[in-house]
Order: sequence, then C-alpha cells, then structure tokens
Amino acid sequence: MKNRLTMDVPLKEILENKNIRMLLEEYGINRLEEEDILDMVIDRLSLKGLFRLMDIDDETQGILWKKIQDIYRESEE
Repeated sequence: MKNRLTMDVPLKEILENKNIRMLLEEYGINRLEEEDILDMVIDRLSLKGLFRLMDIDDETQGILWKKIQDIYRESEE
C-alpha cells in the first residue's frame, strides 16, 4: 500500500509516476530541468514548494492537485 499523498510530498516521490511528471512539465518541471537545478532540489522540494516557486495561482493549484490525486489513485489500482 502506498503512502497517503499530500502537498508536502517530495517531488522525487511523485515524479516517479510518468503521468504526473508529464502533467507538471507544463507548470515548471521543464524549466527546472533546463536550468539544471532539478537534480539539486528534487529531494527537498515539495509539490507545494514547486507551486510557490513557479508562482502558480490558487485556482490552478487546486485543479492540478485534483488531477494529481486522480492519477495517483489510478496508479494504486
């Protein structure tokens, strides 16, 4: 059984899921990769931290969070 998913989950954990990674590519993961800093922050940066770092508005955060939860639940089945 997988751990409960929260906004404080390290990016390293959720980016293991290819579908979540593809979703987040539009919201800053690509930028972190292009600037060669993803490898340095992936263990310490949470999903909430990514949202803050990329200045994603609250409404978009809510939509993304719902999509991430749906993808995560599907992967548990």
